Amino acid sequence: MYQSGLHGFVQVPYRDRWTKLTDWWNTEFRILPLYSADPSKATSTDGRYTVEVRHPNGWWNPVYNAKVERVDGNLTVTNPAEALVLSSYSSTVIDRKIQIIEGLLQHSAMAPSPAAARSTSSVPTHNGSEVFPTANGARINLQWQSGSHALVRDAYVGTVDVGPGVWYDGKYVTLDRQFSAYVPWDYRIVVPPRYSESGSCTIRGRSYSLTRWATYRLVDSKAAVTGVSAGNLSLDRSRPGVWTTVNLTDSQLRPLPPTEYNLTATLRVETRVETRYGVSSGRCSEWTASRTTTHTLEREYTVPLETVNSDDLSVDIRVYDRPGRDVVSIDWTGEQGLAAGAAAWEDVEVQIGEKTMYVTAPWRFYSVSRNTHVEERTSGSTTAIEASHSYQGTYPAMLHYRMSPANVSVLADQPADQHIWWNRTYVVRNRSVPATPLPSSIVATQNTKPTYLYDQFAGVLKSTDQVTGESVTAEASDVWGLPVDTSASVTRYRESELTVTVNQSAGTAEVFLTSATGLPLPGRTITFDGAAVERVTTGADGRATVDVTGTIVRAHFAGDHWRDSRPTYYLDAHGYGVSQTAFVGGATGVLGYLSAAISNAVIFVEWLVFGIFALLWMRFMRESL
Repeated sequence: MYQSGLHGFVQVPYRDRWTKLTDWWNTEFRILPLYSADPSKATSTDGRYTVEVRHPNGWWNPVYNAKVERVDGNLTVTNPAEALVLSSYSSTVIDRKIQIIEGLLQHSAMAPSPAAARSTSSVPTHNGSEVFPTANGARINLQWQSGSHALVRDAYVGTVDVGPGVWYDGKYVTLDRQFSAYVPWDYRIVVPPRYSESGSCTIRGRSYSLTRWATYRLVDSKAAVTGVSAGNLSLDRSRPGVWTTVNLTDSQLRPLPPTEYNLTATLRVETRVETRYGVSSGRCSEWTASRTTTHTLEREYTVPLETVNSDDLSVDIRVYDRPGRDVVSIDWTGEQGLAAGAAAWEDVEVQIGEKTMYVTAPWRFYSVSRNTHVEERTSGSTTAIEASHSYQGTYPAMLHYRMSPANVSVLADQPADQHIWWNRTYVVRNRSVPATPLPSSIVATQNTKPTYLYDQFAGVLKSTDQVTGESVTAEASDVWGLPVDTSASVTRYRESELTVTVNQSAGTAEVFLTSATGLPLPGRTITFDGAAVERVTTGADGRATVDVTGTIVRAHFAGDHWRDSRPTYYLDAHGYGVSQTAFVGGATGVLGYLSAAISNAVIFVEWLVFGIFALLWMRFMRESL
């Protein structure tokens, strides 16, 4: 499962939710014949239709156990109380990240008491190796002993993720305007145990025993992430473990201009320990002393970071309006990928009347776990707890996004009463996107194939309707969910007329191509069947002449190609003419007249065949454009 965008409000399902259709939101639903839907989706009780309802957030939810019947000529669900809508209980990506951080902070920043915080360190590991290196430190010199003792154990600070963001090409890539860093940390404190050793003193030549002793008491300790910085910008702490570039004092954004930075988190653990020590003896001099000392450990964790935006990217959509076969051409200007300073685009939405198509970017963002376990380390033991992938587990797995390229694709959101499909006809390649290394747990077969970005991507949006003059709107967004500069224009094709006039005496046919208002159309190619040549080009007066070789002369204008530069574009047109000379030409003697008679006898059949051919020809030419 992957996402196409990185905005943190994407819903992550964690449990199925079933709702009666009667209790669903009062919203639209669609019933699609099975041939136009994925057979793996939910179908009606008779298996002939797929039933879906629109979620308020825009997507379609499947409906199970729906009985579909025609009522007053319209398909409808006749058992809404028994039909069940499948949705889910969900949490956002941001909520999930907060759950991850709070799980790792349950023995530090969110511990129920200072004593609990000092006793246990929760250390994330991946197959037995620490994800964030731990350290021991804040050493205290031991009384009566050589050496020292590390008061702070298993201390670490790290960065689970940057949101919105993705780990790509050896660094986190995130939005320049605002981002948050998710920073876990932990530690534990071990005070040296009581120490005693035997000794002796000499009084008046006699030796007496004594005990030298030392005890240690933790007076106080403080532990916190003292700062998270990106370049020269110090992030503000918005909640435990979450640091943001927003200035929380005045709620102002503090953008980081697109470039590379180091994201650094610093942990400081400070301890104050009282050491009491002295000598005990029945005869020797006894004494007691104490001192209080402060010992500190600091840890830093740094990851590379790059901020990007889509400010330099623009998308231009041109729609060529034709009945049932609109041409849609999309042009990109600017950097499209996760390159230096540039954010990737996510999708382009084009609305043509009731038809909607989506051109989706090749980016696939997979949520990858960075750890397999969390080790709870105490003075007495270490317990490895498996990282959880279920909702509200003790230690949710530390997830961050990895990017894998796939391919630019088109999705058509069809109304219930129409069938829509896309045929790509023309592209201009920009560059290829290399495959990215992924963990073995991610199955992304397209990652190994060439992936291309395009300067231009065009094709025909075909539909069963023949409507023209529809309104056209378009919008595009980047992977952060922000709008990309988008423009849309419409070129409306006009009707053309093609007449064929046969000159019986000269054995020629003249074609005349005009607009519906009679305006001659010069420079257009006309193709023939039944003429001495296969194609001619109309002159300045919209006319062209050919020699006739068949009984029927068929002429066809394929319509203006959308890639041609013209002030006005015209639709295809057909015309035909009949050569009487061809009926009787060469008919001499009885056999000749008999042959002519037979030809005229079957003319009705030929005209019927011609009519069928013309219909098939028109359909073929429309399908081929």
